[in-house]
Amino acid sequence: MKKITKQQYLKPNTAVRAPTPSGEVWTPPQPSKGERTFKLTSKGSVRGFVVIDGVRVNFESRAEYKAFLVIRARLDTLRVVEQSPRVEYVDADGRLRTHIFDLKVFRRDGLVVAVDVKPFAKVKSSRILETHSLIAGQISPKIANRLLVFTERMYTPSDFYNAELMLGVARQHCPEDDEAILKLVARMKGPMKVGDLVAKSRLKGYGFNAIVRAIAAGRLVMTERRRIDYAAVVVPAPLH
Repeated sequence: MKKITKQQYLKPNTAVRAPTPSGEVWTPPQPSKGERTFKLTSKGSVRGFVVIDGVRVNFESRAEYKAFLVIRARLDTLRVVEQSPRVEYVDADGRLRTHIFDLKVFRRDGLVVAVDVKPFAKVKSSRILETHSLIAGQISPKIANRLLVFTERMYTPSDFYNAELMLGVARQHCPEDDEAILKLVARMKGPMKVGDLVAKSRLKGYGFNAIVRAIAAGRLVMTERRRIDYAAVVVPAPLH
């Protein structure tokens, strides 16, 4: 193993910027917008929470966490609320029941989708489709326009990787980086590798992060469904 001197060890890394000064007062995240709360401790499932856009988002399983991020990353999604909506319906035996969906998705086209997250292998045994069939005929369109059972077969590992990546870089506030990348995007004549765009920006890793934010915002489009990395190819989004 090569040894280094104390002076070499303490030499500033020019590839890493100085941290952005933080405010003197910490603002706690807003509480969950969901209609159901639960204890985070459980022996039977992976529970937890994550702060997204300044709001606490609770999840009752790893599958719910993945579904939330993947759906949130879609360009046609406006926002997502977990553990909502709560609806009442009459079951096949005439009894009044309450059902709380895992996610409520507000889409940019005005549709509101109530989503239940299930492993594909348990969709049939859970009889969730029968439950949705009953609810569909009774739910008010003011609550949801569409019902969906979301399984792991509806997204790829790359979709989830990209969704987590987008969430991570979205927490960075670097408007100058974003502006520099968007100027390059405006001059693009066709497809370009992410690595080449990073090189043109001269921002190194910070340029890559800005490109990810441009993809998340719909300013750049991937040419194929894959992970966002330096080898991925992007094109400017068509103007509307």
